[in-house]
Amino acid sequence: MAQPDLTSHHVNYLIWSLGHGDAAVSLQRAWYPDPQTLPFAPYIKTHALVSLVQKGLQYHELETSLDKEGNRINISPSDYFFGPEPFEIGPVGSPDDAVGTDPVSPGQVARDRPMNGHAESGKQIRKDEDDSDESMEDKAQTESQPDTPNHMDGDGDINMAEEIPGPPVTLENGDSSGIQIAPAKTVDLTPDTALLDAENHVTQALWRPRDPTMVVAAGNDFCSLWKLSLSSEPTETKIVKPKKGSPNISTVTWDAGGEKLAVATSDDDKGTITMYNINGDAVDLLPEVSRAITGLHWADSSSQLIVVASNDHISELALWDDSRRPDVFPPPQIIEDNINTVAWCGHNQVFASGDDAIYQCEVDSSIRLVNTYPSRDGATWDFLRCVQTEIHTVAITACVSASLIWIPTHDIFIPNAHPGQITGLEIRPQFHSQRISFASFSQGGKAKVWEVNLDSKDCQCIHQFALSASPVNNALTGCFSPDGYALAAASKDRLSIWNVERGGDPMSTWTTPNSEVKKEDPDRPTNGYNGLAKSETQANWPLAWDADGKRLAYGINKKMAIINLQR
Repeated sequence: MAQPDLTSHHVNYLIWSLGHGDAAVSLQRAWYPDPQTLPFAPYIKTHALVSLVQKGLQYHELETSLDKEGNRINISPSDYFFGPEPFEIGPVGSPDDAVGTDPVSPGQVARDRPMNGHAESGKQIRKDEDDSDESMEDKAQTESQPDTPNHMDGDGDINMAEEIPGPPVTLENGDSSGIQIAPAKTVDLTPDTALLDAENHVTQALWRPRDPTMVVAAGNDFCSLWKLSLSSEPTETKIVKPKKGSPNISTVTWDAGGEKLAVATSDDDKGTITMYNINGDAVDLLPEVSRAITGLHWADSSSQLIVVASNDHISELALWDDSRRPDVFPPPQIIEDNINTVAWCGHNQVFASGDDAIYQCEVDSSIRLVNTYPSRDGATWDFLRCVQTEIHTVAITACVSASLIWIPTHDIFIPNAHPGQITGLEIRPQFHSQRISFASFSQGGKAKVWEVNLDSKDCQCIHQFALSASPVNNALTGCFSPDGYALAAASKDRLSIWNVERGGDPMSTWTTPNSEVKKEDPDRPTNGYNGLAKSETQANWPLAWDADGKRLAYGINKKMAIINLQR
């Protein structure tokens, strides 16, 4: 039976299996999201690629050492596959390129390591009558093994099954610097971007969960489903069209399974929620709410939906279970505060940020307030993100005007987190039971990545990124890729994407068309917000990754940019 044809999947899997940090992660992101599901994966042995290359080098040596008649001839170092020069790996780049001590590169090897499968003396590796029964391959492998750190295998490859210590903190003053190696040239994503026309200013952009081909664009008076295709032009299904006298669309959100899209419309004294399917057909109408709806929040793993209805003084948190479908909303949790945002934390807790406090609620068949974290110094909490680790319940919130970050669940404060006002807050999807990372964005075009040790309550900024050299280029929004590998931040005229682990220069950038930038109103002082209108939040500058982390949707004026990262 013949061996199957060699394909790029086979080669890519062998390269990926070596586990060389960024190379492996980049290959996985750009090539195949879950290489271990390939049908041949269980049959690939450890160090398979190194073994194949070693055998190829041995074959090359044997072929070179024989003449046309098959007689053995002597070969010189210049005949080696990789040439005669000794191969020694040292730190890449000058000392000025790194911050602090430059650790030994994972690929560094001992000086006496054989090259091209040969000993440094140039002696041929062959099996003579006086040799033992050890095979040529085994002898070459044995002679080639240097002393390696515990986290490397015998070939100098990182063991993917073991946890490797993270990179050293790179931020001292100013922007972050890359670690050890210079990143590839920054990629311009502008040529691979599609601009979709919208009815009005886009305030929300949402990819359908687990579906990188469908995205929603919504504004105050419209909502559209866009279906994307590699082989044809994007197609639009208009769910809500602009209509004079109609209530404003306050918020839209997908359920966890991506089967229903909830669209809330509100006026001064009531709110309505309509459910649509993936074809854009209205399939359900929820009971009317007696206040304007300011938020809809589906649970990540159930059919429960938190509905937030607020005015300036009182807010209601109502729980809707789409699987039970009562005729009216159950009694809500009343909070005497203006709730700015709500976030689920695990499957049975939600947090709400208000003008006066952070509120913690439990959820089962009802929703009830269980804890209140009073605000300090009169701060108003505009942003809120939550995460549930194995042992910690974590809520992180930020105050725009005071540039203050607070983790109320662990009593951690970060005063003066940015020189300018905070414009966004996001938690990195990858986290440990004791440590989490999150990003904050601000005026002046800065994005910071923070790492928090929840047990010791130690918090430090590990990266600081700049969107551009201009201090007036506000970072209006940002988000992590679904796998936590990359961080994107955007202003009115520019978007940049960084490698979260390495830091340094952006991996790729995108520039807003000049015509769209000119349509935007300039920043101006509003309600004492020092140049950034209070309405200029992430909801007004929507940025979202698709389910595969290969495309970004960004709302700019009356356009939605679909930025392709696969190039």
